[in-house]
Amino acid sequence: MENYLKFIKKAWRDFVENGNLNPFIKPIIAESWKRCKKFGVDPMGGVGKVLSNDLLELRTKENEELIYIAHPIMENIYSMVAGSGFVIILVDKDGYLIDVIGDEEVMERAVELNFVKGALWTEKAVGTNAIGTSLFTDKPVQVIGAEHYCITHHSWTCSAAPIHDEDGNIIGCLDMSGSCYKAHSHTLGIVLAGAYSIEKQLALMRSHKLINATFDSISEGMIITDENLQVKKANDMAANILGLALEEILRADIKDLLRDVNLVNAVLKSGKPYYDIDCNFYVKNKRIACSVNAVPVIANKRTIGMVITFRETKYIHNVVNRVVGYKATYRFEDIMTRNEEMKRIIESAKRAALSDCNILIEGESGTGKELFAQAIHNYSKRAKGPFVAVNCASLPRELVESELFGYEKGAFTGALKEGHPGKFELADGGTIFLDEIGELPLDLQSKLLRVLDNKRITRIGGTHEKRLNVRIIAATNRNLREEVERKNFRGDLYYRLNVINIKLPRLVDRKEDIELLAHYFIDRLNHKNAAHPKMLSKEYIKKLKNYDWPGNVRELQNAIERSYYLCEGDVITEEYLPDNILRSAKMGKINLDAILPFETLERENVKNALLNCKGNVKRAAELLNISRATMYRKIRKYNIDLKSIKMNQNEIFD
Repeated sequence: MENYLKFIKKAWRDFVENGNLNPFIKPIIAESWKRCKKFGVDPMGGVGKVLSNDLLELRTKENEELIYIAHPIMENIYSMVAGSGFVIILVDKDGYLIDVIGDEEVMERAVELNFVKGALWTEKAVGTNAIGTSLFTDKPVQVIGAEHYCITHHSWTCSAAPIHDEDGNIIGCLDMSGSCYKAHSHTLGIVLAGAYSIEKQLALMRSHKLINATFDSISEGMIITDENLQVKKANDMAANILGLALEEILRADIKDLLRDVNLVNAVLKSGKPYYDIDCNFYVKNKRIACSVNAVPVIANKRTIGMVITFRETKYIHNVVNRVVGYKATYRFEDIMTRNEEMKRIIESAKRAALSDCNILIEGESGTGKELFAQAIHNYSKRAKGPFVAVNCASLPRELVESELFGYEKGAFTGALKEGHPGKFELADGGTIFLDEIGELPLDLQSKLLRVLDNKRITRIGGTHEKRLNVRIIAATNRNLREEVERKNFRGDLYYRLNVINIKLPRLVDRKEDIELLAHYFIDRLNHKNAAHPKMLSKEYIKKLKNYDWPGNVRELQNAIERSYYLCEGDVITEEYLPDNILRSAKMGKINLDAILPFETLERENVKNALLNCKGNVKRAAELLNISRATMYRKIRKYNIDLKSIKMNQNEIFD
């Protein structure tokens, strides 16, 4: 080593003083000397410039992760060479020293050269040295004695290896420096192994960070157990769903949380995964219904643990609602009217929407009952929840209960093996719209009444009552009060549903809206077929106004659409109206003076029936085909003096 130090010293002097480059100089050193000369580095200098404390603190912060990983490895290396006169140094990608560990005597010598934290040790700053040359060439380098370009470093030997991130980019280097007389090839090997360890630890830490970030970003709760069912890991979502701190979950036995022992044992024994199982977690006497996946962890053909993922059932229902379209689209702004009564009804409906009361909407078919129901939902505090519409008249009698309240697995032949939620469960947090409520069978009416009373449902075949938060809007085209009198509808259910009543008028009672609605439907059709816009003729509008519209707004919309698609021109004339509307229009103008109000006719009918039956209410009711209770109500409504009728009849026959 001494001979080599003399040789390299002479070669260095010849290069610095005369520019001669000895051919036996190591190529990596020779190239570095040439760069240093080109950079204008002073061969008599070599003292590094040091950052201010503020800038050093900032740079340390930027390399916090690198220092965190590298420092224990540096300490491990130093433990092998302590007392041998070496210093271990960590450098960032720009050549600044960011961590130093070493023997005290060596550290004192290093301070003389500013070989300390914050010093810049690149080739441009201090000439050829292991740190600067390694960073420049991206190779491990050992520099001994006068191989250093600056004379102040000639008593040193340095070995450095670059450190890379997982993409191969240089993020720093590891250096080991000491007396040139202690130089050894093994020193570079130690540094190279240290740099490699730092790279692997960095990659592993970032991989763990990525895995942990992924673990905690999963929208499902996740719990990992060992083969003894002790919880080893849980994510934030699991803690959120269960309402526990992560530390509490880690101390728990999964059998205490998830009491479906059959599922747990099945996974452990079979080694097979189970998906979408309805299970309950129990936390502090609270039951949390969830959909659970349980997957075994297998190593060497042996189950060594289990991964459990789960979501609350109500979340699953919300997803289902979005997928199948359980949402309300119409708003009050979509209700077109110029009719003052209709405007009053809309304002009443808005006030009703702000409450949480049950609502009964009455009106003939086609008057817009579901439109109002959707508008009420969207105007309420439940607007972000589901809107589930059920047509009670369209459900087969044998399926009504399962459709409304759901069923558990194996509840009956043909039931889905995983069970099925009913419409009430799917509407949890929102609104259920029970259209044609008058068609609901009497036995189901009693079950619906129970739901209204306690806000709980029990699936068919189940034993557990599920608490629900559902607003009920019902609708009917029947006169439910009369249905109650006829014993076709439960009175107690009627009064529970009829907390707020909304009666929608027939279209014929709001004739000023016919033209408005007709133009609205045409505009909507024109929007869909922008290339061929059409308009309605005046005679067409006149014919619309002269028709009674027994099918109400729905019939009007159908008539407009029919005319639109049949007409090939730009103007839709009356000839494209349906025949029944044309026939009604051809009947000519009716003598309005001959038309009597309906109530006047009804009063005369009731009075004449009583006169004909000599004041016998029962016989008069049978004659009019109404119930006796209804007959008495009509008598009270029209202030008919029953005593007077009986007395007059007696006088006639006396």
